[in-house]
Amino acid sequence: MVGVAVLILALAYRFKGPEAPATFPEQSADKPAVTAVPFSPKVDVFQPQAVSEFATASPLRAEMPPADGEEAGAISETAPVEPTSDPRQLVARLARLDLSDGTITREQAKHWKQQLATLVQKGDAAVPAIREFLALNQELSFKATTGGEFLGQHSLRAAFFDALQQIGGPEAEALMLQTLQTTTLPPEIALLAHQMDQRAPGQYRQEILNAAHEALSMSEKGQLPDWDVGPLFQLLQQYGDASTVATLEQFRSQWNYYATMSLAGMPGGEGVPSLVRQAQNAVSGAGTQRELAFQMLAQVSAQYPDAAGALLEQARLNQIPDNAWRRIAAGLAGDQYGIGLPPEINPVTGTLRGLRTYHIESGNQNFYSLASGANRPEAETQRRIALLDQLREMTSNPAAAAALQAARDSLSVRIAAN
Repeated sequence: MVGVAVLILALAYRFKGPEAPATFPEQSADKPAVTAVPFSPKVDVFQPQAVSEFATASPLRAEMPPADGEEAGAISETAPVEPTSDPRQLVARLARLDLSDGTITREQAKHWKQQLATLVQKGDAAVPAIREFLALNQELSFKATTGGEFLGQHSLRAAFFDALQQIGGPEAEALMLQTLQTTTLPPEIALLAHQMDQRAPGQYRQEILNAAHEALSMSEKGQLPDWDVGPLFQLLQQYGDASTVATLEQFRSQWNYYATMSLAGMPGGEGVPSLVRQAQNAVSGAGTQRELAFQMLAQVSAQYPDAAGALLEQARLNQIPDNAWRRIAAGLAGDQYGIGLPPEINPVTGTLRGLRTYHIESGNQNFYSLASGANRPEAETQRRIALLDQLREMTSNPAAAAALQAARDSLSVRIAAN
């Protein structure tokens, strides 16, 4: 199968469409909220030191208009190509890499990477040529191509973003910012956000949050069908503050798992009060959302006393639903949830302890959980055990008591092993 995937992107420049109500099918209490199954998201979620793969379409050819002195058509790297120092010709050649047989040889990749490096060396002079290509809204994905990993990039646009980051300076940063503010592709927004923040930490924080919010608003209205918006929630979690909580609450009805996990993962604990309110919400129909809020409070209870206090208060009032006790026990035992793809598999053991992946059809939500605690400070583990003991004393529910005791035993074993 030919692995090349060239996409003439409808890069979804931001527009306003008719209002469409967000829908989130409620699940009955007697049905599992999630199914632990392997998933394959439409796009890769951004990971540090990696670039995102964008959606793919049927095999086409990426056509960059030929530069002066260049002939049209894809470049075959099997024959010598005259060196050039003209940035537009370099961009044209990079865009016309011949992938017609679905393979990349090491020699082809070496020559392509040399041309990319030459483009970077041109500095500001390369920016107009890159801008011209990005304006075409075209993409060339390498990930499905045999030998594509030799190129060191997942796609052509990602390669040009990386080039802009290396070039740096006002012109390159302006082009990256312009693209961030116009594209609505979740993985592209995430990639640009991280690259820009690496170059100028904190400088573009508000622009990053605005881009994520606008793209989520479009997706909520059905204007970005089939895209996994997980990367956008990761941005809100990483770069957000107390003012971002309202945004996460806004989108919780459609992406409950993403929004709730993001609230729990905000680095300063800004999302804890929102989780407490959600756990206290005994309104009929809020079952699944409320249970997940309890689990996230348990997950962060050792870091934030308000989270632990909320769990104890709800237990004292006998307001914890039966189905939520198992989730609380799992959160206290150390299960950690993350949006998107799990970390890289351990190259020594070949496994990630307790790894489970989940897919939620509603909202196309993909996440994972890992058993955590091997490297956790003993003091934190002891705080978790103390909370488990307090909760166990407050419940008369046999199933809840059993789940809490099992979680306690698990933590005790980890302490003994250390």
